[in-house]
Amino acid sequence: SWRWAVGIFTLGGIAVAIASLTVLNTAGASRPQTTGDAAPPFPYGALACLAVSVVLIATAGVDIALLRSSLLLCLGLVGLALFIRIDALKPRSRLFPSNLFSWRFPVGAGMTMVAAFSVATCSFGIYGPLLLTTLHDIPLLTSGYIIAAESISWSILSILVANAPPERERSIILVGALMIAFGIAGFAYTIPAGSIPLILLCALLQGGGFGVAWPFLTRIIVASAAPDEQTIASAAVPTMQRIGYAVGAAIAGIIANASGFSEGLNRDAAASVASWLYLAFIPLGVFGCLAAMRIFSTANRPRLAAG
Repeated sequence: SWRWAVGIFTLGGIAVAIASLTVLNTAGASRPQTTGDAAPPFPYGALACLAVSVVLIATAGVDIALLRSSLLLCLGLVGLALFIRIDALKPRSRLFPSNLFSWRFPVGAGMTMVAAFSVATCSFGIYGPLLLTTLHDIPLLTSGYIIAAESISWSILSILVANAPPERERSIILVGALMIAFGIAGFAYTIPAGSIPLILLCALLQGGGFGVAWPFLTRIIVASAAPDEQTIASAAVPTMQRIGYAVGAAIAGIIANASGFSEGLNRDAAASVASWLYLAFIPLGVFGCLAAMRIFSTANRPRLAAG
């Protein structure tokens, strides 16, 4: 059942927490630092602002009401902007590099691409199996295989392009972005239609697009950051992905509930959700491609941000 599936993931999270605690209590992890520099302060304020913002966005999708939901959504978006501002004001504990979303710099265009595609692509993994089962009686195991194929295509294509020459990196990033965007747009047709081969193709495009683009995108973001921020930039890519997934899941919940899921799970509601859920994220896919095109035109100046 769905409850057992969630329970298994909960047990997995507990296991990871125990393993992390064990590692942190080892002699090497608890040894004092030999350098004289004090450890940077933990960004409690920024993370608290981020958590509240995501909760506000998610709450906007519960019991949809025009005024209430719009207000909560706007407050959540303002909170995200405040989170970015607070992070920028704390140089010793910041989570993201300078020029975070500035398209004048490759690092800004790259982080924009990461954010856009992370938000836009999470809806298939969240609602795809449920919609396919409700609309077309496709077994959950089949949906699981499709999601697994998406992950496998990410890994395989990432390996295949790993040795590409540096002069082709920008082109590969753009191709990957287009693959992701076509996958997002394809789901808007294939999920309501219920064609397993076409759904699989869209999943392979989406996963494969990440696989070919992400290694080079990460390298360009790190190389484009200021020398004293390159470690921050390296960690910022997965951090932005997780934030994007959280925000994307909250927005997907709003769209799903507004399209009919709030009234109960049935075939008519699923048909409405399947149409709107994926159409709504196509603009973000296009926005991600525009960011990739900007990288294509600026990545040949990887040190611009450092100046």
